[in-house]
Amino acid sequence: MIKTIFFDFDDTLGNRELYAWNAYHDILKENTDLQDMEFEAVLQEVMIWDQKGDVNKNYIKDMLAKVFDIHLPYPDFNTYWDSLLYKYCVPMEDAADTLTYLSKKYRLGIISNGPSDAQRGKLKKSGLDRFFDENMVFISGDFGIKKPDPRLFLKACELAGVKPEECVYVGDIFYRDVLGSWRAGMKPVWIINQQRKYTVDIPVIHHISDLKKIL
Repeated sequence: MIKTIFFDFDDTLGNRELYAWNAYHDILKENTDLQDMEFEAVLQEVMIWDQKGDVNKNYIKDMLAKVFDIHLPYPDFNTYWDSLLYKYCVPMEDAADTLTYLSKKYRLGIISNGPSDAQRGKLKKSGLDRFFDENMVFISGDFGIKKPDPRLFLKACELAGVKPEECVYVGDIFYRDVLGSWRAGMKPVWIINQQRKYTVDIPVIHHISDLKKIL
């Protein structure tokens, strides 16, 4: 019997594709004189290098210098990025409605990678924090363990007082979210915003609101 639904945050509940684009846009506007097509070309390359947030942002700083001779003034761009991105955070369009529906049937929680302050800042800025008790928000930065390590999922279950087999985990990165939660004994749901081939039989959704059809 499912009692608890845990969620990833970025590109699951939060529209990271949008708020990362907006943040990079403003950073490049502030630090370059590029216009129109030239500007957009750089911005689109940055979004490719970003890999859905799965890289240290100093890599992007280095690539901007190497490929475009653009030199960002931040000594540690990764730290600057973490202090900035949450300010741009917006939820997925149907996230609040879906969480309202699910909260009537299940206990809800977050298991997310990243610095604690940055991830909690996104949750608050998105307005979705009202759906999650503070003791149901588990951020890797608080534990020194990152997804896909099953120990993070198991620690969340332990602290939430629930068994892994009583939990669903919803996330967008197969390696981090689906595999990690599956290894911990949870029931994974993969959310992807595009058509993609896959070889395993797991629940797959394309919009967060699709959860209302399967849970």
